[in-house]
Amino acid sequence: MKRTPNNITRDHRATTSPAKTTRVAEAALLLLCGGGLIAGCYEGFDGQELAEDEDEDAVEAADGEGLADARAPLEISHAELFDGEIPPPPLDDGENWDFSDATQDPSAIYGGTTVPVCGWPAAVELGGSCTGSLVHPQVVIYAAHCGQSYSKIYFGEDYTKAAFSVTPSSCQIYPGGGPGKGNDFAVCKLSQPVTNVPITPILMGCETQILKQGQAVTLVGFGNANNGPYGIKRHVTTTINQISNANEIHIGGNGKDTCQGDSGGPAYVQLADGTWRVFGITSYGGACGGGGWYSMMHVGMSWFESVTGVDLTPCHTANGTWSPTASCGGFAYNPANAGGTWGGGCNTGSVGGFSATCGAAYSQQQQPPPPPPPQQQAPCVGCTLYSGSLSGPGAQQQQPSGIYYQSVSYGAHEGYLQGPAGSDFDLYLYRWQNNTWALVAKAETNSTNETIKFNGSAGYYTWVIRSYSGAGSYSFYLKRP
Repeated sequence: MKRTPNNITRDHRATTSPAKTTRVAEAALLLLCGGGLIAGCYEGFDGQELAEDEDEDAVEAADGEGLADARAPLEISHAELFDGEIPPPPLDDGENWDFSDATQDPSAIYGGTTVPVCGWPAAVELGGSCTGSLVHPQVVIYAAHCGQSYSKIYFGEDYTKAAFSVTPSSCQIYPGGGPGKGNDFAVCKLSQPVTNVPITPILMGCETQILKQGQAVTLVGFGNANNGPYGIKRHVTTTINQISNANEIHIGGNGKDTCQGDSGGPAYVQLADGTWRVFGITSYGGACGGGGWYSMMHVGMSWFESVTGVDLTPCHTANGTWSPTASCGGFAYNPANAGGTWGGGCNTGSVGGFSATCGAAYSQQQQPPPPPPPQQQAPCVGCTLYSGSLSGPGAQQQQPSGIYYQSVSYGAHEGYLQGPAGSDFDLYLYRWQNNTWALVAKAETNSTNETIKFNGSAGYYTWVIRSYSGAGSYSFYLKRP
């Protein structure tokens, strides 16, 4: 039976409750339980290769040289490495921390199909529980009831085999926001801009007049479906049923719907000029397939812009007044199937000129601005990006995110460091053994970039980025089994 907006037992469309999502995310952030490294061979740009010792997980250089000449210590205590701020791993490396239930979901996009490669590229996955929308190179909008403890945001068509992921610098939920009130608003600001993903602009101002009964819209999400598992991006086209007095919009039914796991995800609409806009935030509903309720992005625009410090509306002010900028144009006609690849960049496809949906088009230049240059491509498929900066020689940081993680199986571990021009940053891999952190691989060339590829057994690991010379921001890509 469909629940009303005032029913406190309403069916949120996240895979887990907010409390469970928070508990799982916090635990995962502490341990970053995931893939594995150790006892294997490592390849750096300096040509070194380390051999494995299956019995002791010891590592020595294949060319006869050990690690003693490393610029980093061979062993370092946990308190010294983490300044006493992070509790150490347990002595028993065999303990199995299983957070797999965070990705389980009973149902999701109904009556739809999987998207092609780079289809609806700005629809993102939030780590096994919710969906979101990239609305600016550094901003993702999603639902408040999903919570705010997210360490990764995934791009691609399958979040278990993501094209890449980005760490948010912060996530915030609207004070008092949630289902049933038209303000199920939350937002993450990314640690660095994503510039190789075409973005569909937010429906604003007079454009919102298109939202009425019978209007065709498209819903996108990663939830489980009636024709497949959770984690695959799907889309379905259905229609608007009504808009409530609480600024919520009801969409779908007759077997075409969103459901758990699609929470926070986008609803799109095509305007009369053929270009598309994003307007909805999947919130809640009753039985999957019977339709659901959505908050609307334009209602919360003042809050979204104030907490992120970013102008999210290139054609309007936050209150919907027409005010086109040089970026008010070049919007896609077919974001569902524009083509391209995640490795080479998703295509924008055919685009319109300067927009004139609510007034005169921007007129200070002849053509809309070209698409932004592609972001520097990730050096590995399925790797996760972490960023940071070092103040000068001797400065160092631990990755991922200042902590360590657990590997529960043997497998390949890859680290790719991209430092600032003119610098010499080095990369080190440590494993927790005998109650201390032991150096198992290093890359210390004179290049601004370093790479480590290391096969290892189960255990706890951390990476260290250290400046030998120079200062500035760096990017670190990590891939675990």
